[in-house]
Amino acid sequence: MDPLIHAEALSFVGREPGRLRAFRAMDAFAVEAMEAARLVARHDADGLALEIRRSVARAGSALFAACAAAPGSEGERDEMRRARARLLEGRYHLYLARRLGLFDVRRYRALSFRQEAALREIEAALEPAPGSGAGRSPP
Repeated sequence: MDPLIHAEALSFVGREPGRLRAFRAMDAFAVEAMEAARLVARHDADGLALEIRRSVARAGSALFAACAAAPGSEGERDEMRRARARLLEGRYHLYLARRLGLFDVRRYRALSFRQEAALREIEAALEPAPGSGAGRSPP
């Protein structure tokens, strides 16, 4: 992560909206995944690197669209769900690249950690706000 972004991210811990935390986590994952895709591309003639790039870009685009939607709107929730689904779809591409020996276990674990962090933040952003009454059954 860029040192400036990292320092800025630390100054907002605990005070930023859920979708911003999700965006930051996704951004950190995307940068690392794109670097891994570059490594995969050196040894991959079958397009796995392209699939990794596409899945990361699709997930990031959906999350960006969620951040552009009105806070708390159904559009925001739909895009957050789409980002989560696309992140999960891309998980197999990373696993397969690791199984094929296109990058090492250490890089795979780092990618998985970043991806899990992004998924956790998206899940947290999808949870109803305390006191909103969402998710409760009628009396």
